[in-house]
Amino acid sequence: AIQAVSSTATYFDILLGVPPTFTIDTAQLRRNFLRLQQAVHPDSVSQLSAVERQLAESQSSWINHAYSTLKDPLQRAHYMLELRNAAVREDDNVVDPELLSEIMETREAIEAAGSEAEIAALREINDEEIKETVRMLEQAFGEEEMEEAQHLTRRLQYLKRVDQTIQEWELGPPIEEYH
Repeated sequence: AIQAVSSTATYFDILLGVPPTFTIDTAQLRRNFLRLQQAVHPDSVSQLSAVERQLAESQSSWINHAYSTLKDPLQRAHYMLELRNAAVREDDNVVDPELLSEIMETREAIEAAGSEAEIAALREINDEEIKETVRMLEQAFGEEEMEEAQHLTRRLQYLKRVDQTIQEWELGPPIEEYH
C-alpha cells in the first residue's frame, strides 16, 4: 500500500538510504530514483484507491524534487546546510572581499570578451573553478566545517551564475526584426 512520506525523512534517506553526505554515488542515486518513480507511476497505481493514487502523485513529486536537489552539487549543498540549520540564502550578499573582487574581474572579462575563443577560455577556467569548489565542499562537509561549507556554497552560487552569463554571451544578443 502507498503511504505518505515521513515528515522526518530526508532526501538521502529515501533516495540513497544513507545519512546526509555531500559525496554521493550519482549512478546509484539515478537507479534508486528510477526504481522509486516506477513504483509510484500512474500506470503502476491505476488499480489502487483514489486516496492511494493521490499519495502516489504526491510521492512522485517529492521524489522528483529530492532527485533534482541531490544530483546538483549546489542544490545538494544548500539542502545539507538547511538540514544543519546553517542555510545560505540565494540573495545573501557577498562579504568576502577576495570573492567580491574576483566576481567583478570575471564580469569585466566576460563583458570585454570579443570572441568565442576568449569566452571558451573563460568557460574552461570557470569549469575548473566549479570542480575545485565542489571538491572543497566535499572536504568541508566531510569535516563538518559548516562555516567553510557556507562560504564555498556562496562561491559555487557565484560560479554557477558566471556559467549562466557565459552561456548567455554564447547565445548572443537577441535579433531584432524590423518591419
